[in-house]
Amino acid sequence: MLAEGRTHWGRAAWLFVPSVFALGGITVGIAEGALAASFGVSGQAFKVSASSVEGTDVAAYLDTVQSVDGANHPVMLAGVKEASLTDVCTSAVVDIPVVGNVSLKVLGGKQEPITGTNVVADAEALLSAGGVVKNVEAGRDASTLNRVPGVQGPAGRFGLQAGSLSTDAVQSTAWSANGGTLTLSGDLEVSVTAGVHECF
Repeated sequence: MLAEGRTHWGRAAWLFVPSVFALGGITVGIAEGALAASFGVSGQAFKVSASSVEGTDVAAYLDTVQSVDGANHPVMLAGVKEASLTDVCTSAVVDIPVVGNVSLKVLGGKQEPITGTNVVADAEALLSAGGVVKNVEAGRDASTLNRVPGVQGPAGRFGLQAGSLSTDAVQSTAWSANGGTLTLSGDLEVSVTAGVHECF
């Protein structure tokens, strides 16, 4: 696995994109009543895994995100215009007073892919079996990114974008996901259990 703080951004940045969609599964689970909104996940890092990811029009740039405790975390803000994922797992662990650790896990995409459009996430760690990226523009100024609506950064900031992405066996950690539309598979499963039960 990649050591914290040792990510090779130029080679690995594109592979953060899969986390965008898998993380969205938690947001949808809350909106549909699968999880009470009072179960606070804001500021919690999520773990995400997917067996395969196919994406069209991806963009990303280096940024920071602040968690609820005031700490700043370096991230790759990544977005994708259209994507399809299979065998997706998303998990988060929250320490609740009196109860202790409680785990949220969202599984889906085994029978049919999870698809999404115009979704953005802040990711900080990654492991992948490898992949193929086409029409790459690495080192493009973040203020000029134009492949994914809303994914533009400050002038002078390191950015990347590409026409397509295909990768397998993805594991990622991210802080947030927002926007866009997700179409979930019929085998979606949401569970909340005591203890630590993560995707990896």
